[in-house]
Amino acid sequence: MNLFKRTLLATSIGLSFVGSQVYATGNSSSNIVGVIESSEQEVGEEYVVTVNNLSTGLTRSIETVSGENFRFTKLPIGMYQVMVTQDGEQVGERTVRVTLGANANANFDIDNIAYEEVVVEGRLLTSVDTYTMDSGLVMGEAELDAMPIARNLTAVSLLAPGVIAGDTGFGTGNGFGAASFGGASIAENSCYINGLEVTNTRQGIGCSSVPFEFYQEFQVKTGGYSAEFGRTTGGVVNAVTKSGGNTWEFGSTVYWDPDFLRSEGSVSRGNGGTGDVFRNESQNEYDEFSYTFSASGPIVQDKLFFYGLINPRDKTDKFAYRSGFDQGNPDTQFRTRESSGTDNLFWGAKIDWDITDNHRLSYFGFSDRNETEELIYEFDANTGSIGPNIGASAGVVTGNTRIRGSDAHSFNYTGYITDDLSISAMAGQIETEYTTEPLALECPAIADEAGLGVSTCGGGTIGSNFDENTQYRLDINYSLGDHSLKAGVDIQERSSTRTTAPVAGHSWTYETVGIGGSVQGDQGVLFTNETGEPLQVVSDRIFEGGGGFSSDLTAFYIEDQWQIMDDLMISIGLRKDIYEGDGTTGKQLFEFDTDIAPRLGFSWDPFGDGETKVYGTWGRYYLPIANNTIYRAASGVSDVTTYYTYTGIDSVTNAPTGITPINGDVASSSYVSSVPVIPEKDIFQAQEAEPFARDEYILGFETAINDDLSVGVRGVYREVVSALDDYCGRYAWPYCVMVNPGESMSWYADGYYWDGSELVVKGDLFDGSPDPDSLRKFSAETIGLPEAKNIYRALQADLTYSTDQMTWKFIYTWSRSTGNFEGAVKSDIDQADAGVTQDFDFPALMDGAEGYQPNDRRHVFKLFGSYDFTEDLTFGLNATLASGRPISAFGHSYPSDDPNVYGSYGDTFYHLDPETGEYIYIPRGEVGRTPWTFNVDASMRYRFSLNGVDMTASLDIYNVFDNQEATNVNEHYELNSAEVNDWYGAAYDWTAPRSARIGLVATF
Repeated sequence: MNLFKRTLLATSIGLSFVGSQVYATGNSSSNIVGVIESSEQEVGEEYVVTVNNLSTGLTRSIETVSGENFRFTKLPIGMYQVMVTQDGEQVGERTVRVTLGANANANFDIDNIAYEEVVVEGRLLTSVDTYTMDSGLVMGEAELDAMPIARNLTAVSLLAPGVIAGDTGFGTGNGFGAASFGGASIAENSCYINGLEVTNTRQGIGCSSVPFEFYQEFQVKTGGYSAEFGRTTGGVVNAVTKSGGNTWEFGSTVYWDPDFLRSEGSVSRGNGGTGDVFRNESQNEYDEFSYTFSASGPIVQDKLFFYGLINPRDKTDKFAYRSGFDQGNPDTQFRTRESSGTDNLFWGAKIDWDITDNHRLSYFGFSDRNETEELIYEFDANTGSIGPNIGASAGVVTGNTRIRGSDAHSFNYTGYITDDLSISAMAGQIETEYTTEPLALECPAIADEAGLGVSTCGGGTIGSNFDENTQYRLDINYSLGDHSLKAGVDIQERSSTRTTAPVAGHSWTYETVGIGGSVQGDQGVLFTNETGEPLQVVSDRIFEGGGGFSSDLTAFYIEDQWQIMDDLMISIGLRKDIYEGDGTTGKQLFEFDTDIAPRLGFSWDPFGDGETKVYGTWGRYYLPIANNTIYRAASGVSDVTTYYTYTGIDSVTNAPTGITPINGDVASSSYVSSVPVIPEKDIFQAQEAEPFARDEYILGFETAINDDLSVGVRGVYREVVSALDDYCGRYAWPYCVMVNPGESMSWYADGYYWDGSELVVKGDLFDGSPDPDSLRKFSAETIGLPEAKNIYRALQADLTYSTDQMTWKFIYTWSRSTGNFEGAVKSDIDQADAGVTQDFDFPALMDGAEGYQPNDRRHVFKLFGSYDFTEDLTFGLNATLASGRPISAFGHSYPSDDPNVYGSYGDTFYHLDPETGEYIYIPRGEVGRTPWTFNVDASMRYRFSLNGVDMTASLDIYNVFDNQEATNVNEHYELNSAEVNDWYGAAYDWTAPRSARIGLVATF
């Protein structure tokens, strides 16, 4: 029997991939709802409804009357037997599957007992769940196993409507990868496992994860989610893991991604495709062996259950890389990363204790810590030849020890106080490591943007780098007639530690400044090349400092789902968030108390037959400040760049020799991007500033054509109504101030006073504390920033066809994402500083910024599903066709050197013609688009039995047709003012080459 078909039908015909507002802690459980009807009896007849978990024996009963809805809340995911009795006699029975994102409907017609006694095993015969309003996707691990889906959370989320792949240039780690939900940036999502949030709290990019074999179900929320979810303006990935039952079960899996089945990667060239090689993936290799061993069962029958899994992994990853900034440096390195054995071992466990049928306590824990040895070799991108270790000339071995991964532990309690009142609580903690330890400490970082052919023999940074997120939440659920009420509190204490310093004390970049070109400083032009010929210079960026810092997040919410009529449900939710952050000194850096955020929705069955639904939602969602912002602003980091001329290059380290400050002394040849003095809240946060917020409107329609076919269509409108970003212009110097761009803002000074033309320095007052009586209000015109704009519009249509032999899902999304900034991060230059990107730092950087955003992919088609040739042989497919993203032409020139407008760094929409001296203006996204991408993945699975052990052999082929189109190109037309970038337009990344995974699964 096709398990995928049965489960997907339960969610797609019933929900057309629109999830529910399920009442559960962190949405890690679900509900059974229903009504008992009989035309032969009077309304109000008394019945007892009992549910029994077929795996653990958990039993709950409630009393109800005919004609009124009954509800079992906070039930663990799984199969349940539902029985109805009257005066001790059983009058109805059915079996349902409780899944994430869907109320399991258990309606009984006492006049048709034979029908009600049919075991449905999760296939919802009622085609629309009128309790549901939010948008997304629900799938189980078994369903995903029937298709060629990569075994990570990003791949699961990309199945949902309105979700597209993010920029591959962001380093994400921990398996989540990058996905954009509804036009939002990739740093605006959140992830939960068993109610514990596992999102990267440093930058908001990516999440911790567990092996696929540990998961039981996934829920991808793309919009319209209830008030219990917050701290996200993108989407939510919610998952629950497997639990033990009353039967001991064991399993083992082996998956191999062999490099010999991987196609050769692509190559890009400079000068419009005719020059030297820029990126060369032809020599890349990837090989991974992954094993899992699992055991589950009862420690005490019907009471105490265990599930455990270990996952040793052997991984080899080899790839070409560059030294220095992406835009100006071709591949000059070849890196190998290897990890195996205890250095790359995952363990996870779930323990559930049913103290009584009304009280359950659960423990969940895992560790995916891993240690990878990385070695760095010389590489000739033009020939593809790999040389010796880059430290060989200096007599050292260059590389890194990379320590990544998380340790997580949580406890969940669920209590059913009465038939109408239940509570749940969670306490947990997750610690995440991001440390990179260089092996060679003698060689400074070297970047070659001048085409000199030099590279580093080491480089990198040294220091500690880890996060800790301690979480508590309490949820109360109460049923009152036609109202299902819920309220809760959610607290997170996010602490981080990061210290950094450049290896060997320097980070050098060789540059060429074109004729008449200039380098902008923090007080205007730093210097201009008036030599009459291109000028060779070198800059030294010293970025060092850090310590421990933290943020505290508190949220309160209340929600009422009101069944106004049999065919109409409305949801009224309110949520309030409080965000606070402290720097390394312990002094407060920011505090935001959000407005009350509404979460409203309705679901209407216009014909009353359970086969059609019209629904809509409106909500406001707030995004907290990522801890990386505290690191950049309040951890004592000093960021100073100094320009020099030089007479030679050291033959061993490639560091410059004979250096002279470009303006004669270091002070006048430097610009400051960050000072080590730590500001307090009144300096860093404008008095009127509001936190980042996005409004969302969804209106949808679904109908089941028959038992096998359903269709749905929805419109989505999202708009950023409050953008929060850092302004680093002259009126804020030497700090940056968090403002709402385009509005008048007030903040305190700290020793530095700028009146628009002259800087007055009161050095004795420069101490991080606001100067007395220094509060000044700056008009929007004075600050000079435009109003922040970010709007996403989409139409989504989906069709689901499901029979006993096959299940297919087709989704089409038309979308349009416009504005003058992307969101929390900046994909077109791969800047991962969530909330403090270069956007809005200076007015000049926003001149030309309005247009199509990097996540604007106008057309996206998705088709996925499976077909059973026999009971033992299954074919799976996952295909995506997507239009390209916009391309810009960033410059490093600007037609004004007014320090009120243009600061010391950043990408503009102007470039300077060195021959004519003319400034060329090219607004965002007007150069063209990357190519359409077409990707087809296919799989075959064969099930058989060997000596009483159930076995499954599988083969997954990714990118069957080996289409390797560019997904991200170099958008920097200039490297410096008047210096054209030879690498402009060359591809950074492509769709991954064809590869395969071989698998074998055994269960007994």
